[in-house]
Amino acid sequence: MKLPLCIVGCGRYADVVLNEIHEMTDEFDFYFASRDLQKAREYCERFGGTDYFGSYEEALSDSRVQAAYFFTPHHVHLENTRLAAHYGKHILMEKPIARTIEESQELVHTARDAGVQLMVAENYRFLHTARRAKSMIETGTLGSIGDLRLIDIKVEAFRPPPTPWRLSAALTGGGSFIDAGIHYIDLIVNFGGMPTQVYASNPTKVHRHTEGEDGLVMLADLPNDAVALFNFSRATSRNEDQDYVGITGSKGYIEFKPYGREITFENNLVRRNIRLPEAHRGAREMVREFRGCIQQERPPLMTGAEAIKDLAVVLAAYRSAAERRQVTLSEFLPD
Repeated sequence: MKLPLCIVGCGRYADVVLNEIHEMTDEFDFYFASRDLQKAREYCERFGGTDYFGSYEEALSDSRVQAAYFFTPHHVHLENTRLAAHYGKHILMEKPIARTIEESQELVHTARDAGVQLMVAENYRFLHTARRAKSMIETGTLGSIGDLRLIDIKVEAFRPPPTPWRLSAALTGGGSFIDAGIHYIDLIVNFGGMPTQVYASNPTKVHRHTEGEDGLVMLADLPNDAVALFNFSRATSRNEDQDYVGITGSKGYIEFKPYGREITFENNLVRRNIRLPEAHRGAREMVREFRGCIQQERPPLMTGAEAIKDLAVVLAAYRSAAERRQVTLSEFLPD
């Protein structure tokens, strides 16, 4: 059965995702909503949509629409959720779930009280590389890497904020780390579990026109004495982007590029380069999961609670960098 899904917010990133998912017309009927009616019509025509709307409320009040995928700025995520919940529409919300723990908890409760599904669009959960790496860590595919010791992530590029609202720390909830770095935080939480404490620091700022940070280095303590080291920068001049994930165990290691098609695996017995199908951004698998959780009436893979974990780590890193001290996650997610 098809899911009538409204794309809410016809901006730059919506265009990127739609280029990957718009051909899934056997699974979705696509609708488009924008505060700019002309833009909504343009997206509808370009991506083969069913209809378009010049306001979010008009779209969500339409009986044909069953669910909404929000491509909207961070500061309106709670407002968007309230509107969708009011009209009984299921919600796929772009990451981060919100700017604060309080906002995100209210967002989760709003969806729950309305009886609608809430899934956060963390596409890194659905990348073939991430899924295979997690399986290899947990099951020892091709042989075990042993006990997890270190997750080492390095992400460097030169990318100023692409849209004006991202220049504001108040609207984003921070800077580049909450906006893009949170993808890699999700890898850390997904592979290694929830950190117990973090220490973070900001390097010298390059993109001075933005209020938020343009880079952050974080060290995190993970369960079972494992450690995560994350060097993230959107202000490093390089000939090409650096995007590396390394996972070291007591007996071997795994390494990959998240959007790549290969994982390198090595332990004491074997070294192999494992080829994977192309997953692009993981968006096809992600929206298919959203459709499945609605039709099967089950929790999605990326729940609001999972997204709050990612946000808590980001906020703990922000506090650590600001106060120059080690921060425990219990300061954000008390037992």
